[in-house]
Amino acid sequence: MRIKIFDKYIAKSWAIFFAGILGILTLVIFMNNFIRVVKMAMRFGTSWGWIFMTLLNMLPDVIGLSAPMAFQISILFTLSTMSEHGELIALRAAGFSFPAILKPLLICAILLSGVLFAFNNWLTPHCFKRVLNLRAEARSKITKVNLEPKTFLDLGDWQLYLEELNGANNQAQQIHLIKKDDSGALSTKVNAVSGKVILSKTAIGLNLKNGQMQRLDDKDPSSFIAANFDEYTMNIPLTRESTRDKRANEMGTPRLIRYIYKTPLEQRQQNEFKVEASLRNVLALAPIVLLLLSFPIGFSLGKRTNKGWGMLFSVVIIVTFYIIGVIGLTLGKKYALLSYAAPWLPIVVGLALAYYLWKKRLNS
Repeated sequence: MRIKIFDKYIAKSWAIFFAGILGILTLVIFMNNFIRVVKMAMRFGTSWGWIFMTLLNMLPDVIGLSAPMAFQISILFTLSTMSEHGELIALRAAGFSFPAILKPLLICAILLSGVLFAFNNWLTPHCFKRVLNLRAEARSKITKVNLEPKTFLDLGDWQLYLEELNGANNQAQQIHLIKKDDSGALSTKVNAVSGKVILSKTAIGLNLKNGQMQRLDDKDPSSFIAANFDEYTMNIPLTRESTRDKRANEMGTPRLIRYIYKTPLEQRQQNEFKVEASLRNVLALAPIVLLLLSFPIGFSLGKRTNKGWGMLFSVVIIVTFYIIGVIGLTLGKKYALLSYAAPWLPIVVGLALAYYLWKKRLNS
């Protein structure tokens, strides 16, 4: 019963720090994404629903990135607080072994790794694919259309100019259309005395009256074609077809592995996809490795140590872990034989260093 109460106490102490730090880190990272999404929404004239769904689908990726860092900081905060209050010394004096003190934190690390494993291998790729689709949907829109008189409006392949516009019935006077990048012509223009503008979410319709279409041949500038009309209807789409390449981080890991071996890929791209598959599990196991690194350091902190030292050691450990990770990613992307193994470099180095610290610190 004594150990069970202790397990709850230390897990609760850690959970409080973890929840607060995770919230702060997630908010900091999330705000950067929020600004970029809002700027994109303003550029393409998307709805608030589009903004909400984009940000919602970005959240698993943000949590997956911030959770290992929050766990590392919260572990050292917990140990430094217990050391500052003399609780670690009291526990050791009461007969608690190092593994007994480690047990509740290790259980928390394993649970967090399980959550990150599910996030990184399934949920985050699924959500990231939806983010990419939402971006493609926004970019397929030519522009946010605001009809104003005496203003050139860019409509993809066309530019529209209205001399006068009645906002009540969308009747326009002196309508001019100029086509851009018309193959086979130096210029193509459509002019009309009057007409009606019909605006929808996907297209802009023009019912033109008493006008003329003009076309100037690019091979023979002296060749000029003009056709008068009493009434002419045009439909200009406000969306454009868009295609994008498959990206590794939009596929769940099982699908990603199948894609690597069933799809002809350049060696560079194949290496990147293999690195991505390994990296997901490296980040999922990071909490366990970071705990094994932090635990002996936390026990080496004296009673007079405050949380500032815990924060300092956390920053050093996190930065070192990610620097080694970048080295592993670089090697994996460069050398095909190392594409699966190299991303595991921070895990291997972290476990080796943790073993050394356990032997030197805890057995001294």
